[in-house]
Parts: sequence; C-alpha cells; structure tokens
Amino acid sequence: MPSALKRFLLAAFLVVQSLPSKADVGNIVRLRKVVIDAGHGGVDPGCLSKDRKVREKNITLDVAMRVGKLISDGYPDVKVLYTRTKDVQVDLYDRPKFANDNDADLFISIHVNSAPNSPQASGTETFVMGTHKSDANMEVCKAENSVILLENDYKTKYSGFNPSNAESYIYMSLMQNAYFEQSLKLAGDIQSSLAKGPVNVNRGIKQGGLLVLWRTAMPAVLVELGFISNPSDLRVLTSEEGKEGLAERIYEAFGQFKKQYDSNVDISESQSAIQASASSDSVHPSSSEKAAVSDNGVPVDKDLASSTSDNGAWMIQIFAVRKKLKEDDATFKGVRNAEPVEQNGYYKYCVGRYDSLSSAKADLAVYRKKFKDCFLVFVSDGKIVKK
Repeated sequence: MPSALKRFLLAAFLVVQSLPSKADVGNIVRLRKVVIDAGHGGVDPGCLSKDRKVREKNITLDVAMRVGKLISDGYPDVKVLYTRTKDVQVDLYDRPKFANDNDADLFISIHVNSAPNSPQASGTETFVMGTHKSDANMEVCKAENSVILLENDYKTKYSGFNPSNAESYIYMSLMQNAYFEQSLKLAGDIQSSLAKGPVNVNRGIKQGGLLVLWRTAMPAVLVELGFISNPSDLRVLTSEEGKEGLAERIYEAFGQFKKQYDSNVDISESQSAIQASASSDSVHPSSSEKAAVSDNGVPVDKDLASSTSDNGAWMIQIFAVRKKLKEDDATFKGVRNAEPVEQNGYYKYCVGRYDSLSSAKADLAVYRKKFKDCFLVFVSDGKIVKK
C-alpha cells in the first residue's frame, strides 16, 4: 500500500473517531439547524454550458438561496446556514467543517451535472456517501472532487487523497458512516419530490466517494439538479420558474424528512431503503430497463428486500458501520450488549428489546445523551423491517 494512501486511511479513521458528539439534553430531538451548500464558486466555475456562458456556480448559489429562504419562511424554528452567499471559493475541506462546527442537523449540497459527450443525458440524482459502484458514479465523484486541485497544499490537507486515483476511493469506502441510513432517507425524499418536475427524468439515488460528504457529522446528501450539457435541462436551470421549481421540490423533501426526524421513530428507509443505483448506472439508461422501486417510486437496489414478519421487537439503533466492531470498540461509548443487525452491507448496532413502542420511546432519551441521532426501529427475523 502506498505510504500516501496509508496516511489517507489513517486520517479518515481519525476524522470519524473525532466527529463531534451532539448530546441530547431533552427528551425530544428536533431538526433545528440545516446547512445549505452551494457547490463551487469564485475561481471554480463548476460545469459550463456548451457555449460556456452558463456556469454551474451561479445556478447552485441561486437555488441554494431560494431553498434556504423557503425553509426559513416555512419553519421559523429552523436555523438556515450557508457555506457561501456570494461568488467566492470555499474549499471542500471547509464546507463539512462549517457544518460540523455549527453543530448542524442536516447538510444539503447543491450541484449541477454535465456529460458533454452525451448531450442526451438528462435528469436529477442525489448522492450519499459510499462506494461508487459504477463507472458513471465514479466519473461524477472525480469531477466533484477535482476542485481540490485548485486549493493550496491539497496533498497535505487531504492526507494524500488523489481525486483521479481509484485506490483512494477504495480506502475512503472503508470508513464508518453512522449517518448512512438517515442520508438515504433524505435522498429518497428529495428524489421522490424532484421526480414531479420541472426536470422530468429521475435518475435515482447513488453512492459515491465525495469529499464534501465524507467528513460530515450529520445526515448529508449532494443533489445534482440536472445536466447543464442537456438543452432541455439547461432551459430549466436558467429560467426563474425552473430554479424556483427545483428549490420548492427540495424544500418539500426537507419538510418530509423533518417530520419523520422529529418523530424520533424509524428515520431509516427500513423496508424500502434506497441504495446506490438508479434504473441504470450508465450515463443514459435505456427505457427498456426496469428497476425495483420503493414505496415512493424512487429506483432502488434489487437486493434490499426485507422481511415483513409480524414477530419481533422494537429496538434503538445507535449507529451503522461497514465493518463489524469488537465488543470493546470506543464507538460504543461504554454501551454494553449492542446487537449488530447485518443488512444492506452494514452492521446496524441496536440496543434494547421492547414489546411496546411506548417502552422503547421511554429509553430513547437516555441513549440520545450518547448517540444524538439514534432512533427507533422494529427488528424481526434478524432484519430491520417497516412496522
């Protein structure tokens, strides 16, 4: 293993282990703070239209500000923060750091896609942190991460990470991600809402090794609003009506996610969990291909079916990780008897077994003091299912 990659893997582990703890001091947890991240900016224009007159950085800032205003107006109890409010460059390193330092509950990064060699490619898609799983996903990750080359001393700041080196993404994917399921839930809400238009092609939910997501200590997604290289998408992305429509869809999804987040129950997608791929991993999927879909119509991974047995118990899921942990691992924060539920490529650690929902809720506040984003799930036949 190259020494630079060894340093990157060690740094990744240390970052995850040092993510800020957000202890809950009350009995009820509410979504109170969201960070809206407008992609690119300043000397980094992002993607360009074919005539090079339209820049991604301007579209993302416009839509991000609209989303933030809608949330502020619709939910006065929610504080909206922005990684940028004008045309300035913000390093990828500083975007998640800003969210972590402000103890945010949610991170939404807004971007625009491009496929200049395939102008027919169209549609919206939402990324969560994970393995890229396809060449198309990998190309998006490379494009979004390449901005670090504009930053000073990026090799030191990102511990040897190379946005063009596939091995770097392999090591990134080994990191623990306690917010994977919550991020999937948010991504599902966003894609379900965006599917209503004004960009009419729904490319689904993807996983990718995106630097802007991997350091976040809260549920986080990256939304691609459409293809600047596609004439139809471009008309939406540059019109006032189109940008307002996209902002309203994201706002609608935020409301759906907040409602379930505030309920403190089953924030994961459970039975209809949305994995990394849409109807196709190619740049322009064939209309003849048929993918499984979740309850809300979003394309899902075919391998995510769960048991629906009536037997089981309520439990409290405290976190989810990719690799099984030793019983004395510091991630448990002193909690004993946490049970790993192996599902969807993750070990979902759960505590307690309750016959009633009310009993589980009574203990939820206790565990929230150590695991701020833990939530209630129903476990049956060794799987987390939808109750």
